[in-house]
Amino acid sequence: MCCDGVLFDSVILQHGESARALSALGLKIRRKKSEEFFLQPCSAHQGCECAIYHQRPERCRRFRCRQLLGVASGEIPEITAREKILEARELVAHVNQLINRIAETNANRSLSRRCANALTTSAWTPLHDELKSAMNELNSLLDREFRIK
Repeated sequence: MCCDGVLFDSVILQHGESARALSALGLKIRRKKSEEFFLQPCSAHQGCECAIYHQRPERCRRFRCRQLLGVASGEIPEITAREKILEARELVAHVNQLINRIAETNANRSLSRRCANALTTSAWTPLHDELKSAMNELNSLLDREFRIK
């Protein structure tokens, strides 16, 4: 979920990383003020694999979600982590389904941006309330079980 636009909207390049080299690998590098970054979902994310795994940016190399850290430390049993991942994936699927029922959005944008777009594209309906609630539930789960603050 770190690469497919569920956990993050973008990834900021670290000092010393070559935007040119990463662009040559297929990442669409953007610049805002003095920060270089690429948007999520990552263009190198193909299915469940990274097409540039051995050349991926430093932030990608170092990132470990709470579930992975918990399993690695022995604090979280692997079966529990798998259940949390499944729970999150089911919520993501539900949010995507609601987004698609409300509006056509750009699949190359993060889930949160697609949700925000869907919530503002047409007159408010009960479906909008359901989407807003589902996205809040998903973000709560992601903050509690996956994101590192």
